[in-house]
Amino acid sequence: MTLELQLADYFNGYRFRLQCRQCGNGWHKDPADLLQHPMLHTRMYLHEVEQALPCRACHKIAVKITPIIIKPTHHFVGGLG
Repeated sequence: MTLELQLADYFNGYRFRLQCRQCGNGWHKDPADLLQHPMLHTRMYLHEVEQALPCRACHKIAVKITPIIIKPTHHFVGGLG
């Protein structure tokens, strides 16, 4: 059993930072945009997506995916106790 999240778990409030491990090219994609790739589906784990997604610059399959939380109203919660 794995505790990793699948691609479908990232649809609300997330964006992905993708970076090629070969050429260093970096870009951002929304989870829905990744599903436009014919080899990807919503039940894939992120490590499986990394193994199937080619770099948009050098076209080698060596992409690292980092999920980014997008919150339009981010507030600092804390204080002196």
